[in-house]
Amino acid sequence: MAIVVNGQRVEDETVQQEAERMRPEYEAAFADDPPEEREVRLQEWARENLIERVLLEQAAKSDPRPITSEDIDAAFDDVRQQCADDNAFYAQFGLAEPDDVAAKEAIALRLRVSRILDDLCKDLPEPTDAAVQSYYDEHRAELMAPEQVRAAHIVKHVDPSCSPEEAKAELEEVAKQLAAGADFAAMAAQHSDCADNGGDLGYFARGQMVEEFEHIVFSMAVGGVSDVFASRFGFHIVKVLDRKPPQPYPLEELREHIAERLANEVRSDAIEAHLNVLREKATVEEA
Repeated sequence: MAIVVNGQRVEDETVQQEAERMRPEYEAAFADDPPEEREVRLQEWARENLIERVLLEQAAKSDPRPITSEDIDAAFDDVRQQCADDNAFYAQFGLAEPDDVAAKEAIALRLRVSRILDDLCKDLPEPTDAAVQSYYDEHRAELMAPEQVRAAHIVKHVDPSCSPEEAKAELEEVAKQLAAGADFAAMAAQHSDCADNGGDLGYFARGQMVEEFEHIVFSMAVGGVSDVFASRFGFHIVKVLDRKPPQPYPLEELREHIAERLANEVRSDAIEAHLNVLREKATVEEA
């Protein structure tokens, strides 16, 4: 069913395109909800998105201030450079064929909408240090650095010059020397295919190394040396040098991120309030 916003018709096909654009992120966020409820709500949100978009565009078109051709051309070139090819460039404006005039008209409208939003938000206050501190305190449990391990390894890659049997045999011999008291860093420098820094990989969290490697490392105690084990890269011996438990990130590391988040929330609230005013004055009908 089409929507008519202040006399401007939005076809159902456009609503469905908006719903499909939203669907991946939407369904991931509401995966636990019944499918029927999800679909109804998705359709509602897609319609609301389009109504708000049309209202903003209508307000932008009524703004008498011009957009210069230089600004339009610069934005045109910038958007084009970000697209993989001409088809992708024109498709984002709903154009099946190259049409620079229509594309520039769409870009001019984007610039007008951006100007309205910038005007709405230009005088909004910046988040205070107290607000940043309060957010950090309230969300400390969500701002945790994950468990990290610092490990060193000795690795032999399997490739045409080194068979699996040869790689494993060499590391089995290295393991015997380590068990007899050989220095791990020295053995890494002599035998490892990644010998930099005595094989020290630094600190890393889960998800940064291949699964076979992490399974061994995160099950070990500090100071422990593993047996020879295989991964998709070859064969390894690993030594755990240190371990850091999960802990909150220091505020100073997050201050800029939190301030930006709070500023975006204030900006979103201001835009939402403006949209509510436009919606109250608008005539929205189904056709």
